[in-house]
This record gives sequence, structure tokens and C-alpha cells, in this order.
Amino acid sequence: MERLDDCLKVHADLLDSQDIGSIYELQDLAQLHYYLKVEHPFTPAEVEALLSFQDPLEVARWCKEENTHTHSFPICELLEKIGAYHKFDRFPPAQADPKAELIKRLGQNYFAYMEKLDSLSTGALVANAREIATVQEVYTYLAEHYTFQPGEAELLLRLDDPLGYISGRWPQNVYDTFPVEDKVAEDIWELSQEAEPLQLQASGSVKDRLQKAIEQSSRMGDPDKKPHHEKER
Repeated sequence: MERLDDCLKVHADLLDSQDIGSIYELQDLAQLHYYLKVEHPFTPAEVEALLSFQDPLEVARWCKEENTHTHSFPICELLEKIGAYHKFDRFPPAQADPKAELIKRLGQNYFAYMEKLDSLSTGALVANAREIATVQEVYTYLAEHYTFQPGEAELLLRLDDPLGYISGRWPQNVYDTFPVEDKVAEDIWELSQEAEPLQLQASGSVKDRLQKAIEQSSRMGDPDKKPHHEKER
């Protein structure tokens, strides 16, 4: 109830020290402030109701003036009696971040989906493997990678299950949206580039071994005989 403190300070700042009536009015507000902060047994509904107004202390003052109960101060009842919701300015609620709200709902959708999988048999899980992978992929993409444009999060928040909506429209085959044929051809070409030096290296080593074998064979036939390429001219 720190808002009550702030309201009392504002009224004190606005006080006309030359006006006796204003001084008495501030005194009444200070007494009401003390009662609300220290003595009144607030219910959660009363706290929520009072804090929905721009100046809850001023609203409480009006309620006090209209209170005919001797031993109680039923704030919610008195708010209705004085027409407070139409008479006083409401406190603007904090603006929720649509993207944060959407991420929260996507998480709720995801965990609800995963809970449903607990009742499936192993065979059913295998049969639904592609769908499960799609839901996981969509959730990760939307929550961590997608850059939402203005208004997009709000549109998805109109749905109870935005994750299911996007998952149901997710491409089933990667080659539907990606030039897979070019990628595969590129991968094969890179493999050929890697294999070519190895083939040349292997070919050279075989040639060297054959040359050595010929030389050894020549020496074994005639120890004094030199290989043909070493004969004196």
C-alpha cells in the first residue's frame, strides 16, 4: 500500500498553507491514511479495488464520508455506493509486453502438448515422431530466433494455441522450401575435392614401391649388375 503514502505526499505538496480549510482537509487525510495503513483489516478484494484508482486515498475519503456502518468500513460496498468506478480516474495498468505474453503462451502450449505424449505407447510415439519433432522445432524457432514484427505477437495472442497453429502450417519436407538438390550436389562435389589429393598421394606411393621392387629384383639376380638406368655410358 505504498501508493497511499505517495498520495498523501502529493496532497501535502498541493496544500495551500494560507487556507485553513485545506489544512484541516489534509489533517483528515492524514488520519485516514494512518487508519488504512495501521488499523483497517484489508481483504485482498479491497486492496485490489482501491489500488485500481489513480488516487486511492481520495477515493477512500469519499467512502468514509458515505459510510453508515458503526463498526466496519466495507470498502468494496462503499465504492459501489458512491459510484467510484465512474467518478474517479482509474490507475493505468502496466502495459504488458505482447512478445513476452506470447512466449509464455507458447511455453504453455508446448508443455501441454508434451503432457499428452505421456499417455502414448512407444509405437504411437514412433508413429508421431515427425509431428513431435515439428512441434519442438517450431517452439524453439518462435521462442528464440524469430523476429516478431509490430502487431504479429498480438495477432497470435488471439489464439488459444498459437504453437499448434504454426506447427500445423510448418513445411513437412525440407525440400519443399529449401534448394536441397543444389546442396546435395555441392556436398558431393566437396567430397570429390577432398578425395582427389588422397588419390594422387596413393598413386605416387604405389609408383615408388614398384620402382624399389624393380631395383631390388635386379640386384638379387646379379649382385654386380647395376640397374639399367645406372649403367655406365
